[in-house]
This record gives sequence, structure tokens and C-alpha cells, in this order.
Amino acid sequence: MVKWEEVLENVSPKTSQFKVLTYLAFKGSTQPAEISADTGIPAGTVRPALRTLLEKGYAVQNENGTYNSLVAFVDIVSHLYSVSKK
Repeated sequence: MVKWEEVLENVSPKTSQFKVLTYLAFKGSTQPAEISADTGIPAGTVRPALRTLLEKGYAVQNENGTYNSLVAFVDIVSHLYSVSKK
């Protein structure tokens, strides 16, 4: 796993990258089309977000074309909770 503090400082919760990363962290191994269908984020936005997450080392692509987050869902939720308490 990557250092989640670094990831969450570098990816704003307002971005599609954050939304896709959070979805992957919660759902697990997922195809881009499923991410788009479940979140309502257009496929044309999901794929670039995935590419960026891959380049930054925050997600991985599996041999079967699915993607996984390298940040645990609990870390994302904990971060959001701590930020909201400020």
C-alpha cells in the first residue's frame, strides 16, 4: 500500500480522480465501465482518471483489465473525517 497521507494530500476530494479512487477502494477490483455505471461519472472521465491514478502509483491495473486502489477505504474515510472536524 502507498502512503495514504501523501495520496490524500495530492488528490482533492472534488476531483474525478478522488471519486474513482474511493470507489475502487470500497468496491475492489473493477472494470472502468462498471465504475462509470455505478458512479454516473462518464466513461470519458473515468479512463483518464484511472490513467492518472496509475501514473501516480495510487492504483494498479490487473491482467484482466480491472483496477484496484492501493489506498485502503478506511484510510480515505478516516482522512475525510479528520478534515471535516477541523
